[in-house]
Amino acid sequence: MASSKDEQVRSSRPHSGNGLKNNSLPVFSSKTGTEPGQIISLDDLLQAILDAAPKEKKMYFFKPIPGVDYRAPKLSRGDAGWFVFYYVRDPGTGRLRRIRVKINHIKPARERERVAREMIAALGERLALGWNPLRDAGAPRSGVGVFDAYAAFLAAKKKEAEIQSVASYRSYVKVFSEWLQENGFSKDRPIGCVSHETAVAFMEYLDTKDGISPRTWNNYLSFLMTLHAWLIARGYLAVNPFDGIQRKPRRLMKKRRRMLTDGELAQLLSWLRGENPEYLAVCLLCYCCFVRPKEIALLRCGDLDLQRQLLFIRGDIAKNDRDSVRTIPDAALPDLQRLDLSHPDWYLFGRNTGRGDDFRPEAEPVNHRKFEAFWSARVRSALGFPEEVQLYSLKDTGITNMASSGIPINLVRQQADHSNVAITSIYLGQNQAKAVEELKAADIIPEGSAAAEL
Repeated sequence: MASSKDEQVRSSRPHSGNGLKNNSLPVFSSKTGTEPGQIISLDDLLQAILDAAPKEKKMYFFKPIPGVDYRAPKLSRGDAGWFVFYYVRDPGTGRLRRIRVKINHIKPARERERVAREMIAALGERLALGWNPLRDAGAPRSGVGVFDAYAAFLAAKKKEAEIQSVASYRSYVKVFSEWLQENGFSKDRPIGCVSHETAVAFMEYLDTKDGISPRTWNNYLSFLMTLHAWLIARGYLAVNPFDGIQRKPRRLMKKRRRMLTDGELAQLLSWLRGENPEYLAVCLLCYCCFVRPKEIALLRCGDLDLQRQLLFIRGDIAKNDRDSVRTIPDAALPDLQRLDLSHPDWYLFGRNTGRGDDFRPEAEPVNHRKFEAFWSARVRSALGFPEEVQLYSLKDTGITNMASSGIPINLVRQQADHSNVAITSIYLGQNQAKAVEELKAADIIPEGSAAAEL
């Protein structure tokens, strides 16, 4: 029988991380074999243990393993002199390789020993966090904390990128950073610890998330490739951890939207005239002027010249980085004249924090995602539009309807700011395709074998 002293020793031991708190066994509500008459199988026992484990499990598989990924530093006082040595995994061979740091030049011996102790402590701490001088050779900033490195990227982009782009960058970094933290990356872990294994695991995680389409998956990959390429150029990394990860195939990228019918379009415009004149203007700019929602969100009141019926798209907000001018059709003019354009420097559609249906002009621009959110929450539910009828469907519908109305294709291309007519023709789709009469009349079936003679 254990003594009281033994019990005190057991109770003073730190929690081992095995899921049992206060050294007490979990109480299983399922069949455990502990009650009279119960017989428990091994499968039942394992299931009971799993049920009692914490519901939210965190994976710490990126933490370096002592003896496998590195060996702790030690001091050698041999004939060859004093040096601190440690082992790290060589990325080229996969084997542990010894690194020596000579300290024989430090005098006297007592000071040398003090420095050695401090060096061993510092090196041990860095090795435990995942630092590897062989892997990070050529990256002088590889010891910077992972989240500090990402913050440096965002700070730089804030000075040179568009507001909407910076917001997207922050969103991507936030998702990736939260995932890293959930998987054992503390704020002290150096950026050099973000390995190819880390990158593959994150992309596999995205595959399991609801709402991540193949297109969104590819967008994450493209951004993270760009982010870490930026870090490489500035000495934070030696290699890009996302190199070698293949994008989702193009066949999965097919657009899942369709054009609006004439009835749906009339229903939409009629409803918005009474419900939200600012959002009506958003839809008209997309439908009549073929402006993308991201560009609409960054338009200023001064970009709209209703007297001359012109809309100016600045190159710094355009997808193709070119200045362009769009013509405002007569039919759209009365609705656009309802807008408040009294502050030319204000954004045509403002942020208006706190209200999801307020798009009036303001000094701060609206996030283009608010356009999509209003469409999903209000427009689709009020008008009964199916999922494939989206806000961006207005641009497809406008290009198709304008070309079908007899407007020359080159003028439609100009309004859409496409680089060539071939791109504009893609928007017309199969519904506008017509068989060539001369080819229909081609008589290339040999006599005596035509279907009509059978």
